[in-house]
Amino acid sequence: MEVEEDNKPQKRIDEQDLNVCEHPLSDITIAGEAVNPLPSTFHGLLQTIADLMVLLPMGSGLQQMAVRCWGIRFVPTDHSFLHRSQVFSNISKILSRSEELEDCTVSMQDSHQSTWNQLSCTVESLKDLTASVEIKASSRQAMVGSLTDASTETFWESGDEDRNKTKSLTLACAQNHHPKLICVHIDNCRDLANKISSMSFFSGPNSDDFVKLRSVEVETRLLGGWVNCPIPESDHTVLRVELKGPDNSVRVRQIRILGEIVGEPLKIGKQYSATTIQQRNCESETLRVFRLITSQVFGKLIVGDVDGHNLNNLDSTSASASENLEPLEESNDLREHMVGILFSRSKLTHLQKQVIVHIVQAIRKETSRVRDEWESLLCSTTAGSASSGQSLDAAKNSDTYCFEMLSMVLALSGSSVGRTYLSHQSGLLGDILSLLHTGSARVQRQVTALLRRILPEITPEFFGKIIGVDHLPPKDFSIISAANKGSTIDFDVHKIGILDVFLSVIAKALTVQVKMKSKSATGGPAKEISTVTLATSIQPKEHMKGRWWLRGTTSRKLAEVIVHLLKDMASGKLSEPWANVTKGAIAENILNLTHLSEEQRIPNTCLHTPTLWLALASLCVLDKDHVERLSSGQWSTTDGQPAPPRPTCTNHDDGETNAIIQCNSCGNLCADCDRFLHLHRRTRMHQRQVCKEEEEAIKVELHEGCGRTKLFWLLALADARTLKALVEYREGSTRSRGSAANGVCRFCGATSNSGLLAIGNVCADHECQEYARTACTKLLNCGHMCGGIQGETTCLPCLHGCSNDTNLKQDADDMCMICFTEALSCAPAIQLKCGHVFHLHCCKAVLMKRWAGPRITFSFSLCPICKVDIEHSMLTDLLMPVHDLYKDVRRKALMRLEYEGLHTVEAITTSGTRYYNDPASYAMDRYAYYVCYKCSKAYYGGEARCDAEVGENYDPTELVCGACSDVARAQMCPKHGTDFLEYKCRYCCSVAVFFCFGTTHFCNPCHDDFQRVTNLPRNELPSCPAGPKAKQLEGDECPLHVKHPPTGEEFALGCGVCRNAHTF
Repeated sequence: MEVEEDNKPQKRIDEQDLNVCEHPLSDITIAGEAVNPLPSTFHGLLQTIADLMVLLPMGSGLQQMAVRCWGIRFVPTDHSFLHRSQVFSNISKILSRSEELEDCTVSMQDSHQSTWNQLSCTVESLKDLTASVEIKASSRQAMVGSLTDASTETFWESGDEDRNKTKSLTLACAQNHHPKLICVHIDNCRDLANKISSMSFFSGPNSDDFVKLRSVEVETRLLGGWVNCPIPESDHTVLRVELKGPDNSVRVRQIRILGEIVGEPLKIGKQYSATTIQQRNCESETLRVFRLITSQVFGKLIVGDVDGHNLNNLDSTSASASENLEPLEESNDLREHMVGILFSRSKLTHLQKQVIVHIVQAIRKETSRVRDEWESLLCSTTAGSASSGQSLDAAKNSDTYCFEMLSMVLALSGSSVGRTYLSHQSGLLGDILSLLHTGSARVQRQVTALLRRILPEITPEFFGKIIGVDHLPPKDFSIISAANKGSTIDFDVHKIGILDVFLSVIAKALTVQVKMKSKSATGGPAKEISTVTLATSIQPKEHMKGRWWLRGTTSRKLAEVIVHLLKDMASGKLSEPWANVTKGAIAENILNLTHLSEEQRIPNTCLHTPTLWLALASLCVLDKDHVERLSSGQWSTTDGQPAPPRPTCTNHDDGETNAIIQCNSCGNLCADCDRFLHLHRRTRMHQRQVCKEEEEAIKVELHEGCGRTKLFWLLALADARTLKALVEYREGSTRSRGSAANGVCRFCGATSNSGLLAIGNVCADHECQEYARTACTKLLNCGHMCGGIQGETTCLPCLHGCSNDTNLKQDADDMCMICFTEALSCAPAIQLKCGHVFHLHCCKAVLMKRWAGPRITFSFSLCPICKVDIEHSMLTDLLMPVHDLYKDVRRKALMRLEYEGLHTVEAITTSGTRYYNDPASYAMDRYAYYVCYKCSKAYYGGEARCDAEVGENYDPTELVCGACSDVARAQMCPKHGTDFLEYKCRYCCSVAVFFCFGTTHFCNPCHDDFQRVTNLPRNELPSCPAGPKAKQLEGDECPLHVKHPPTGEEFALGCGVCRNAHTF
């Protein structure tokens, strides 16, 4: 069986290749140099045929022959010719013109009215009457059933009853059935002992009145053939066949009776003239040739038949061709050229519709395959590293077909008629949503581009049916609608939302800091901080019902693209219905946090619920409209009337301060009054609980692009720029509350009635004590402690909302955007000159760590939010050396840029470009500079593009400038000294960056591969010009434009500025 199955696909391939001609030059390469002019001559012939094919009569046999000349197996070297020949354009014109003529075809019935048409003729198809025929045999009547079972493996054989007699079969047709042809199947090669030598056919109106029609001598070596006899008389319904042979018995394998049935016509379908048939044959041949050529361009056939056999055949046989064509740049250009011609028309042609049908079927099959691979990779032992969008090299090669098909869909979506057609393909939309999570990175990029084009063409209701959503979120997404929904008992955490398939992409890219804010058993601070992702919280094998894609991880780039897509959808850039639905869906996911039950609010359980992760993803795409309408202050009753006022603090008695705690003895109290009134020993044990209004309240805020929501039991925030989030589970997720303590730590919030908190507001934790040494101890006019640092002339504005400072856009609950692990109130903070607030110790840590990797960059010295230079009086000591280094690098980069003559390039002089009138930034971005470990000065290390692959794993002691590593004793420049002294890499023609072993200079690539290049024998080293990693380059000119010793020897290039001045 295995052998048979292995052979079957090859058989289909052979059948498919029957009409493909071999390349004329494929078998004459042995001719040597004599074959050189033949390709151009052959291309000239094909070009002439291509030019003529559109001028020949449409659909004529001559045009069909011209098209057939292109049905050959081209080689990759012919692709540039295919690009120039415009054959795709000509074929497209033929197919589109034939489609226009299709509406003008004349049927056979009306052909006599056209003077130019041929004489009319009809095509009739006889009916098969065999099933209703009654057969009587001269012997062995029981075997006559084998004559009509549609199998030539069975037979009727005469018996002893008619031995030495004439063998005969009599066939009587049913009433109103008139036989026209009788066919008998004989196989004398298999029936060696039962051969038939002659047959006689008779017909008549009954079994007593036969007329002989004909006698046929049968060849004794006849191999499985049919013997036919027409029946001219329409009233003859009884037939007789007499059989003779050299042996005592004969065999007949099958009998067929064809004829007509009274009342049923014999004509089949619509009749066309010979001209129309010829036009269709020409169109069919043109389409076949088009598929053949595109199969060589795309690596897989674009076929009209979309049955499983053809698709399997294509998938199994064309992968290697696709891989071979992929690296060719001219093949990529040819593909774009062909796709542009194919889908450039304003009306979908017959060809386009056939191609689209194939593409939809092919993408469906590829989606299923990719999904299976994704599932197996996700559930394997390496599931921790499994990531959609981060496929292995083998997987990248396997997605080529899917990528090509999506390329054509993307090209089709470029026209309005194409987008309209695709918007009705619900199966295709479901498949591309699946590929959004399971496809490779390049497939996902195409999917997001397609979604941007297709979503405006479809309604949210249609999209909801595709993903299985029963109802859309309400247009009024304010807290009012949330207050009027049912109880939390009816809430289903696994119910799919209309945007969950997009929000889950963001959720899978988030890095979440989880904090448990509670008390330890001893009453001291209990800090539980952990970092989690969706992949570590929701296991691959967990049952997620309809949300199967809410597992694994996604790349940061894909998440950023989806963030931008959802923000555009919410702002109405796609359509107004999508804007309403997007805002409602985002709000619904955030409000779902209020519907979680007490059990689901337990931290370990909550982290496993999709509700939390989708809410965090929704916070990444929050806008101001949500902030204004998703806070508890907007609550009202079902009839739209304002709700009863919330309880106020009875101790303040001002009618404004809201109460949070309800004490059985003291009444309703705010947080401050609760703390002070229950300090006394007699009042500590009062029974208190959180007000129901406070427990159900929700507050949604948006600060500096960071979305945040506050509940009684939870603080959740997420930042779309960094894709970081924080979840803080607050003390007392239930409404019960214990006795009050004497003090609360101003940094970590820990409470205690003993130790340091009994006499102050800082606990005994080491970090809190460190913070206290630099924290400001002043009390602001509003009554809150200053959150700034000691020694400032002006205190930090109050972070609790009491300040009127317009520059302050953050508050105490906002995360520090540098560490993103603690709120701004958890450590002494500073306000930079730009107005943004960060922890002091975080700012110092960034400035001390500086840049990542060996190359000098200055992005670390910019505000993480607004990208303005960091400036603050407390950071002056750390900023001064940074500024000095910046000036040094800027000066050297500008000097090199001017000496190389690049200070007037278009990137600097063209208005609207990134570096317009900013040559310094252009130079610092173009050139790579490093800090010398010995003299601490910046030195040139080549262009920045050569440093792209260098990571953070390097030894800083190996970064030595040319002056400090002058092993070749280079001559000092009288103009610039040793500031610009450069060395050549010992193993290639590049400027050295690293100095290792005290003897050897390396560029970046050679340094990464030093174990190999240092062990190369001298005779295996490349000669000039030599590329990175000791690779031989073509040509004669050295990339450094200098004469130097052979590769493998140290050489000082001298002053880099002067050298370039001489060069340019």
